[in-house]
Amino acid sequence: MSSTKAPVPPTQAEIQQIQDQLIKARDAFQVHETELQKLSASRSKLLTQLNENEMVKKEFDLLESEAKIYKLNGPVLFKQTKEEAENTITSRLDIINNNLKTIETNFKDIEKKAMEQRNKIFEYQNKIRSLTAPPPPQAQ
Repeated sequence: MSSTKAPVPPTQAEIQQIQDQLIKARDAFQVHETELQKLSASRSKLLTQLNENEMVKKEFDLLESEAKIYKLNGPVLFKQTKEEAENTITSRLDIINNNLKTIETNFKDIEKKAMEQRNKIFEYQNKIRSLTAPPPPQAQ
């Protein structure tokens, strides 16, 4: 005759502890999702700026070297050489591309953290389900 011990039911404190961990993981996941949304909006804005500046650069390539170029600074137009204007655009493109790289790196890091939190959420949910599920019927 073999003696099988019935599993010890979890205490309410154990279940509550797992629920608290689940809430913390959910809150962290939501923070990461908010950060991802902000980064996505920043990325969209930078991509728009990148496209605009690339179009300006293409327009400059079509101009003759002695073309008159004016820069709007507030309500005043300032005359610029083609070389100065091209340098300004090239500098802007470099800055935008560097910012995009930074955003992409941050996006991947936060996305990884969000996935880790999502996995923890599933893990805690499964633990709670298994602890609160009714025991299987005993075979006789």
